[in-house]
Amino acid sequence: MELLGNFTNTLDAKNRVIFPAKFREDLGATFVITVNVDRCLSAYSLEEWEKYTAKLNALPKTQVRDITRFICGIAMKATPDSQGRVGLSKELIEYASIESGVTFIGCGDRVEIWDERVAPSPASYDADKVNDIRDLMLEYGL
Repeated sequence: MELLGNFTNTLDAKNRVIFPAKFREDLGATFVITVNVDRCLSAYSLEEWEKYTAKLNALPKTQVRDITRFICGIAMKATPDSQGRVGLSKELIEYASIESGVTFIGCGDRVEIWDERVAPSPASYDADKVNDIRDLMLEYGL
């Protein structure tokens, strides 16, 4: 699965947002949405979610209990309706400070969901940020 691209839609009055069709295809009929430490949300296919939680479950419970509570405690399964809309919980919307515009960013194994006012984009990165990214890419052989 390769979740790629960047799309923007609008949250409606019932806290629903249309997921981009390409992402719905790749995520599947039902997927998981949860919080991300970057103050955005992340959507995972059920397969990727199982991989992610398997990693958590393999770690000592005493070391990951807060991570598990943070990530799993607010997570929700989402099934888009016939128009491709997904209702976001009040807690997820508040966590990501989503007001109206919603930006979806494909990140390979997941989709990040941002309030459009703060969504990162390569065009918004200053020279220092680009240099930091370049250094990391060189360090990791990318």
